[in-house]
Amino acid sequence: MTNGIRTHYEIEGTGPAIIFVSGLGGTAAYWQPQVKAFKQDYTVVTYDQRGAGSSDHPAGPYSIATLVEDLVALIAELKLARPVLIGHSTGGAIGQLLAAHHPDLLAGMVQYASWAKSDMHFNWCFRMRRALLLGSTIEEYVHGSALFLYPPEHIKNHAATLSPALLASATRFPAREVVLSRIDAIMAHDATELLADIQTPTLVLCAQDDILTPPYQSRLLVEHIPHAELKIVPQGGHSFSETETGLFNQITREFIAGIHASAS
Repeated sequence: MTNGIRTHYEIEGTGPAIIFVSGLGGTAAYWQPQVKAFKQDYTVVTYDQRGAGSSDHPAGPYSIATLVEDLVALIAELKLARPVLIGHSTGGAIGQLLAAHHPDLLAGMVQYASWAKSDMHFNWCFRMRRALLLGSTIEEYVHGSALFLYPPEHIKNHAATLSPALLASATRFPAREVVLSRIDAIMAHDATELLADIQTPTLVLCAQDDILTPPYQSRLLVEHIPHAELKIVPQGGHSFSETETGLFNQITREFIAGIHASAS
């Protein structure tokens, strides 16, 4: 039990700790390509968030602050010594609050395809995703959401394998009310007044063709997080770690290695 819920987590490898924190989907499975690449040199932790995967799905309301409390409790339960946090989208929002409120907990942080505060573009995207969730089948929702996650060419080239994976995810989909509550949580997120308090070494990473959290969101993070680095890659969409796995792993590995080199 962590913070009053049962949290499903997985640990592989040995060495300095990395904890991967997923986006809206909230599951450990998103990070499979990274687990394979990093477990040879690091202790790699992935987990299902509250309301996702095999963790408990309590009724809402949900908030990013609650998801932060869950993660702090998990880090304490696993006795992780100053892990590096890799946060995708919602996972980045979780990392923002965690780093601001618990400055000594993390050795470093990657803000990947994330944002500090909702704006009209973000709200319009999630207005559409909410409408899909409420007015169509789960199968249509996951396919519709994929349009926000992947570049057009990636969908064209990988539809034969991508569609079955999306349909499989639909069979494990949480209750609509839980997903709606998680969407409400991310739309309410606003860390703009806290970013200046973050002293954790931070890499902000996104793809130029990300239509859900466009590069201007990453630039805003870099403008307000002291000493944050910015890396924008040419393509990969919102799920750059999946569509351009080798490049994502190379960039994050170099950043993590630099953190540990400067600490030694």
